[in-house]
Amino acid sequence: MSKDDIQTNIASPADDVGDMRLGRLEFLAMNNPVRRWMQKHIEFKVYRRQLGKRNIKLEGGIIMDAGCGSGYSTELIVHEFHPSEIVAFDFMPEQIRLARKRGLKVDFSVGDLRRIEAESEKFDAVFIFGVLHHIAQWKEAVSEAVRVLKRGGVLLVDEPLYLFTWEELEDGFRNTGLEILEVSSLFFKYVHAYLCRKRE
Repeated sequence: MSKDDIQTNIASPADDVGDMRLGRLEFLAMNNPVRRWMQKHIEFKVYRRQLGKRNIKLEGGIIMDAGCGSGYSTELIVHEFHPSEIVAFDFMPEQIRLARKRGLKVDFSVGDLRRIEAESEKFDAVFIFGVLHHIAQWKEAVSEAVRVLKRGGVLLVDEPLYLFTWEELEDGFRNTGLEILEVSSLFFKYVHAYLCRKRE
C-alpha cells in the first residue's frame, strides 16, 4: 500500500463513529493480510455454511457488496458465486482506489449505504461486512439494503458488539421487513454473523 492510497483527510480516532470514515489506524487494520485471512477463513466460511444450511443458492445472481472497502470481500463473492452482476461501493474514495487495483470486472464506486444508488428490488443478495457499526444512522442503512433486495432475497451481515446491542440490531432487521434465518457467533461472541431474508 503506497502513501498515495492513504490520504491526509482520513478521519482521526477522535472523529465521531457515525462519520462513516475509518481512522488512520483502523484503515491500516482493515487493509492487511490478517484481516483478509479472517474474512476468507472465518466470516466468509460462516456465510457459506449458513447459506448451505438453508439451501440458498446465489450462483449467477445479482449481488451487492455494500461497504466493500478495498474490494477483498468483493473478490471473495466473485470467485464463490460468479454473479451475473455485482455492484460494489464504499464511502471512502481511498478504499475504492485500492479496490480498482484488483483487476476485477466490477464497477467499483463511491457510495453511501444510507442512500444506495440502485433501483428497488434488484438484488438477490446484499453483503455487509462489518460496516453498520460505523454508521450512526445504521437503521437507515438497513432500510436501504432491504429496499434494493428482491422479495425473498437475502442480507448477509456481520457486526461487532459496538454501536448497538444484539437485541437492537435484530429488532432493526425485523422492523425493516427481514426474517432472521441464521445467527452465528464469531470471535468469542464479540461478532455476530446474520443471514436474513426479505419477506415475500
